Amino acid sequence: MRWLPIGSWEPHGGHLPYDCDTLIASHLASECHAPEDIVLPAIPYGCSYEHRGLGNPVSLSVTTFATMVSDIVHAHQEPIVILNAHGGNQILESLVQELNATGSSVLLLPTRAHWDQAYQATGWPFRIHDDMHAGAMDRSLLLVWEPNRVSPSVPDDVTAPDRPLFSAVGMRGYTQGLIGFPSYATVEAGRIARQSLVKSIQTTVKDWVNG
Repeated sequence: MRWLPIGSWEPHGGHLPYDCDTLIASHLASECHAPEDIVLPAIPYGCSYEHRGLGNPVSLSVTTFATMVSDIVHAHQEPIVILNAHGGNQILESLVQELNATGSSVLLLPTRAHWDQAYQATGWPFRIHDDMHAGAMDRSLLLVWEPNRVSPSVPDDVTAPDRPLFSAVGMRGYTQGLIGFPSYATVEAGRIARQSLVKSIQTTVKDWVNG
């Protein structure tokens, strides 16, 4: 089985690196795969158009992104788990359904349920919808995996639960680059979330393989 981490290159609230999502996806793949599996190099760019006008994101066109992922999937016949850590890569949902309909064997993770379980495990009073970008989860996980890449300066929390025009105006319509609660981030919370994510992802992959 192959594992393909996918992330993005986009601003993360000034306190986390631009490749935050890629780092999370890569570490998850590294910790979740079986010894006999192959972890492919991460795709470091995705669809980050929601960050236009904020910092210096790099966005692949939807066509280019879909073609790249499809070519990687089709390169070999064995099943592949795509670990995507960037919410803006929404095209992956439809792409994976299309790939599976035409004979490939592809699993896209983590799901919203995996993230919700990780949030619940930490005891935080919010979930991924309200902590969608550069918040408690992102900061906590990087405090565990990449502490030297995390700024010691913690920005203010940003609450923006209602985002009806998000697809039209992007992040800039609601924030200057952060939606979430970085003040809640701790190393201990990161360890708890990491354990939850790894366990639930491994369980889902096992069920998929054995199903």
